Formats: sequence, structure tokens, C-alpha cells
Amino acid sequence: MRHIIVTALSAFLITASIVQAGHHEETEKPPVIGMGLSAGGESKPLYAGALSNMKIWEEYIQAHNDRDFEKIASMNAEDFSVVMANGETVRGSKAQRETLEGWIQESNTTWEIQWIIPNNAENDDGEMEEWLATGQMLTMTDSEGNTSMEYHLVDVKLDDGKIALGYVASMENLTAQ
Repeated sequence: MRHIIVTALSAFLITASIVQAGHHEETEKPPVIGMGLSAGGESKPLYAGALSNMKIWEEYIQAHNDRDFEKIASMNAEDFSVVMANGETVRGSKAQRETLEGWIQESNTTWEIQWIIPNNAENDDGEMEEWLATGQMLTMTDSEGNTSMEYHLVDVKLDDGKIALGYVASMENLTAQ
């Protein structure tokens, strides 16, 4: 009888520890994939982000290639802004549309996503923010048929599934192959 009680108690304790371990894992933060500096200059970990956020960027870039400016605007957060590679800040969907229309008219730009890395970072207020680090190849063809390429790195902040902020860096004058 004593053997049965000890066996039952052992099984209960093992089961409880497994349940506790499973519960503990659910409350842990996602894996750390790197580090970044907060706006205040403090080094903070970057965590793996939701893979589902990649779909947002894929749809956004497809809307650019489709010249669907209404969809682009609908995917932007109300306070949308992007800092272009030349340092110019474009604020709001209306200004973005004007910039894109001019760019597309001048160079018939198309975008091809090379990679996307969803990540999360804690801001200076202790709140988790969702970001995407992305790389795109842009192909531009001018009115005379000359083709050039630029590689753009874009850090994208998401707010409630919408594009809120972007920081663009580029390598220009790549020769089309």
C-alpha cells in the first residue's frame, strides 16, 4: 500500500512540475535575436517578433507595385511618417502618395522584397513595440529605357497592424544585371 501511495504521489509531483514548466514557458519573453539602442541610448534586447507581421509588409509592397495608393493609405497608421534615405521626412499618407506618384512617374519604380525579420523591442516607457527589418531591391526605368537599381533597408514600426514609421537606408547606382 505504501508503494502505491509513493508512486501516486511521485506521479502527481512529476505532473505538477510539467504543468508548471509549461506555464512558465508561456509567460517568458520570446528568444533574444539581437540588441538595439533605445531612443534614450540604452542597450536593449531585440526579441523575435510575430511571423504574421511579415504578411503586412508583403501586402504593403505589393500595393506599391500595383500602384494602389488607397490600399497603401489604408495600411498606414494615422500618424504615419517615413524618413527617406536622403534625410527627408514624409509625414502622412497624402504626402507619401505625392512622393510615390512623382517617383513612379519619373522612374517607373518596382519593389522586390529580399528579406523580412519581424522583431520586438522595449521602448523607453517599458512598452513592447513591433518592428520589421526589411530589405528590398528597387528597379527603376527612366523615360529613355535606362534601368538602375537601388537596395533599400527599411526599419518599419507597426502600431496595431499598421505601418506607423519607417527609416530608409539605400545603396544607389547598382547596375541592373
